[in-house]
Amino acid sequence: MDTRKISVDPAYICRLLALAALLLVATNLSMQAYRLWAHQEHVFGLAMISLDGEHNLPSLFSTVLLLAASGLLAVIATLEHKRSAPDTVKWIILACGFLLMGMDETLSFHEHLIDPLRAALGGQHHRLGIFYFAWVIPGIALVVALGVYFLPFMLRLPRRTAIAFAVSAAIYLGGALGVELVEGWWREGHGHGNMTYHCLVSLEEGMEMIGAIAFIRSLMAYIATYYGEVRFGFRGAPVAHPAAAAPLPETLEAFADGATVDANWSRTPS
Repeated sequence: MDTRKISVDPAYICRLLALAALLLVATNLSMQAYRLWAHQEHVFGLAMISLDGEHNLPSLFSTVLLLAASGLLAVIATLEHKRSAPDTVKWIILACGFLLMGMDETLSFHEHLIDPLRAALGGQHHRLGIFYFAWVIPGIALVVALGVYFLPFMLRLPRRTAIAFAVSAAIYLGGALGVELVEGWWREGHGHGNMTYHCLVSLEEGMEMIGAIAFIRSLMAYIATYYGEVRFGFRGAPVAHPAAAAPLPETLEAFADGATVDANWSRTPS
């Protein structure tokens, strides 16, 4: 048994991630319901679990999901580049895009667009309805532009992978933009001190988490199907024993010198 090899089961990992997401959503809903029922403005621990907050556990979890997707995309981009695949640049752009999304999840860049856009739309004089959270306007435009740009790339992907990418994107964007539109309309008319609003927030954030997890699952399935085993070499690391200096598989060689760690991506039935 090679003690340097780490076997990764995509289905098992994503089931654990999905369970964590569901627990976060359920806990948030329970605590918000208690807060409203008890007429308490502050409930111990709610700030750290609230899906309507920032810099807390759900925000950290979502950030980790997006950064994990970025890392997997970077791995695929590297592997595709090594075999001179034509869509390497697209994989790189996706990796960078998810890195920015992970940073935005923590730093909330998009939130800074809301007030200037509201002012530009005359939000101080009349209702904005579904555009109450005004960042969705440039957000929708960006999604449409990226959709047009990546459509040829999607059509060149293996059919199973393309469908998985499309489904995960639909879930994620359905929450991030679709539910956000309804959520803004409700908050403008009814405020945020009610259970309907918190149900909408939970639906939005839950869909974003599940969409990101589904995308991670599809990326790992892609690696499992088309590469199977990925070997990483750490430059400059001492060779622990002769086996570490054995030739690397030609198609999966990451670096030719230093110690190696294998990641064996085992694909299990869905």
